[in-house]
Amino acid sequence: MSGWQFSKKPIELPFSMGIELELQMLTKDGQFLSGDEMVFHMQKMVEDSKEVLTQGLDEGTIPKIIQKKIRNEPRITENEEKGIVLTLNYEIAGKGIDIEIFGRDGNVASITYILEVVTPPCTYLDELVWWCQRLTALAELVMPKQLFIVSTGFNPVQREYYRGLSFGTHYHMGSFKNEKEKYKVYNMIRNFIPHLVALTVNSPFINGAPTDEVRVIGNRYAAPGCLRSVRLKSNVSMLSRSDPRVYIPYLYPEHDSNYFLGVIEKASLEDARFQDLFPFTEWGTIELRICDAQLSIARTIGVALTIQALALLARNMKEVPDAGSKSLVTNREAAITRGLFGTFRGDQVPFREMMQIDPTFTEYYLGDFKKNKLHNYMFEAVQKMFVLLKNTLKKQKFLETPFMEPLLLSVFGNIDVAQIPFSEAEYQLYLYLQKQKDIYAVLKDLIILTAKCCEDPSYSPITGKLTKW
Repeated sequence: MSGWQFSKKPIELPFSMGIELELQMLTKDGQFLSGDEMVFHMQKMVEDSKEVLTQGLDEGTIPKIIQKKIRNEPRITENEEKGIVLTLNYEIAGKGIDIEIFGRDGNVASITYILEVVTPPCTYLDELVWWCQRLTALAELVMPKQLFIVSTGFNPVQREYYRGLSFGTHYHMGSFKNEKEKYKVYNMIRNFIPHLVALTVNSPFINGAPTDEVRVIGNRYAAPGCLRSVRLKSNVSMLSRSDPRVYIPYLYPEHDSNYFLGVIEKASLEDARFQDLFPFTEWGTIELRICDAQLSIARTIGVALTIQALALLARNMKEVPDAGSKSLVTNREAAITRGLFGTFRGDQVPFREMMQIDPTFTEYYLGDFKKNKLHNYMFEAVQKMFVLLKNTLKKQKFLETPFMEPLLLSVFGNIDVAQIPFSEAEYQLYLYLQKQKDIYAVLKDLIILTAKCCEDPSYSPITGKLTKW
């Protein structure tokens, strides 16, 4: 029985939010089927998913707030890159928009190994949770018997990285008051890309093992040589370049898409869309692409709420300071490599410029000026980010939901199995030791965990008691 139920009074989101979830389809021993086999299976999966979703509409089992936004029955359409997909016409801001909610990822290199499920743009929290759960559960239901769904950033037994063959979660945020507000929100999220990376790294294995010995110091999974995100370290062609000269720029109101293209050295918006954060999508949304696929739906939703809170903070500020491309690239790299244990380099932030714009924000961002204590590690910077957002999270009632706790536990909690900091990457390293370094036993647990999250989107494998923050 699910621990989460659709609320009678759903929480309204300040900004519309859609989530793209990239899921692995693996055999029980972690293998991908051949391209030809998957083409056959994918077609049947799309057809079966249409039948199941249509049946739910006919029987009235879909929550009313969602049912009234569905403009017609789901239909099968053809996408030039993806092949056949399940498409739904969904209402957003009074208009019907076609959303390809179920099908293979359009990246040619991925053949048909990546199953992409896409929520419609949602305006309520419960709506977003329902779609994440429903689409993942739908994938479980229509999956061929010899395949299983796994939600993590990289196939743990995959021997090497192939272009496009890794798994992320993408967030689309919209419903901005105007272009000026969109730029402010973009600038705010951009400042916290290293923090979001540190919270969501979730691909610590390649070729059946971590990249170094897993070390537990005290009760802390320090594992200093273990790469926390194989996906982000390897997927350099489909995200922003780790070079401050061409990193996604801070945007002033007078800047346009041509300025953005000039800085990142791309010829067109189509070429430019594979960035950590992209503010010029064809739907008028901001797309965040940097997060690894999460083990739990709860954590996926928690990240969405964190992004919402950052956007609200930006809305209420006169001007958002610029943390600077140099510091963002440096701290981003540290977060990719060591996650929450990464070193935070505040010395590369343009301190004077930030202080002139907003000294309070700058202090939260860098540390405690009164105590002359700056952040040394990413987890300290993440802690202060949440303290900065606390009033916003409270006001929006996000803290009353079960979805912020998995993230907050990572940096504030007394974790049941370890000391903080402890992300889902550390959880996988913990499983690796618990299973006597048997990666296939770890994979089995990940398969079971994904199925459990389909049943209960509030479930998280990271448990403990949240301390005062």
